[in-house]
Amino acid sequence: MKKVLTIDDSKVVRSMVTRHLQPYGCEVVEATNGQEGVEAAKLHQPDLILLDVTMPVMDGKQALAAIRADAATKALPVIMLTAESGRELVVEIVKLGVNGYIVKPFQKESFEKEVSKILGAPSATPPAPAGPPLDRHTVLVVDGDEAILASARQALAGSMQVLTATGAEALERWTSARPGVVLVNVATAGDETIGKLRGLGPSAFVGMAARGDMGAHDAAKKAGCHTVLDSPCQPLEMLDGILVATAAVATVEDQVQTLLGTRDGCVVLNLPDPRSKVFGKVLPSLTKRLRALGAEGGTKLVVDMDNVTESNADVVKSVVAIVTEATTAGLRTAIAVSSASVVESLKQIAETQNRLFPSRDAAREGLK
Repeated sequence: MKKVLTIDDSKVVRSMVTRHLQPYGCEVVEATNGQEGVEAAKLHQPDLILLDVTMPVMDGKQALAAIRADAATKALPVIMLTAESGRELVVEIVKLGVNGYIVKPFQKESFEKEVSKILGAPSATPPAPAGPPLDRHTVLVVDGDEAILASARQALAGSMQVLTATGAEALERWTSARPGVVLVNVATAGDETIGKLRGLGPSAFVGMAARGDMGAHDAAKKAGCHTVLDSPCQPLEMLDGILVATAAVATVEDQVQTLLGTRDGCVVLNLPDPRSKVFGKVLPSLTKRLRALGAEGGTKLVVDMDNVTESNADVVKSVVAIVTEATTAGLRTAIAVSSASVVESLKQIAETQNRLFPSRDAAREGLK
């Protein structure tokens, strides 16, 4: 299946692009600004990039320059989307090294004319929908050892809905729940089960293999796991592995959605440890999503810091940024934090000192 990356800050335009691409039967990956788009191009290596000119953070011309400057992405086909059709702009775009351009608002005919040059002619009969979307808040843990399943439930329950299964039950559980993440013990599940699970849908796959067993680690990667953890692993390692794997199959926006949930009328943010490998990537999109929540009528936010066990400057800076953005968006905010060192640090900061609660339930009560 061919893959198309659409980079546009307008959700409406991204939806239009996705609809017009349906006859091509391709997978669509989305990015909301040039910076996200450059990262997504490296990660996904799409067959075509549809790139808007005018965007925040990094505009289309800057993004195109970055794509062409990187050996890993310089040969990827790019079609620019522009709201202008003036000769000077068109000449400038062509000089940057694009494969075509489409003037917005575009019609089906003009869109297909350019896109078909790269992807070939569209199918006369659009493919059937692939089924309901995956639930990015759900993780399926596949292991034959009940002790490991119990450990995973304890480590992940605060952040995601956790389902467990042995190898024999895994296919049925996936089909009924459509989890966004599958955490699988390679030794007990086997390559065949992993292959069958991957055939069901584009979940993020995290493999677990015995520490030092490089054969098992290699087997997990060959079977399609996006990242492989040493087993047994600590809760932070498990959460970090899930974020890394999710980054391989989802946009930054999807990763942010994985961190957000709702309960009793409150938006709940399951804050990953700022030491996480991908936390820095999701923070800008996270603050942007908080602004959107306020615009959509949200009023209450619980920042759940159960996964943050140590305090440092990055922790404090990140939490202050989130609280400040939420307050600007009109969200009343409470922070659930149990680590004594983190509590002590946040007590010293004016933006956070009066928002601290010992648990998620206490934080929700504090917002009533």
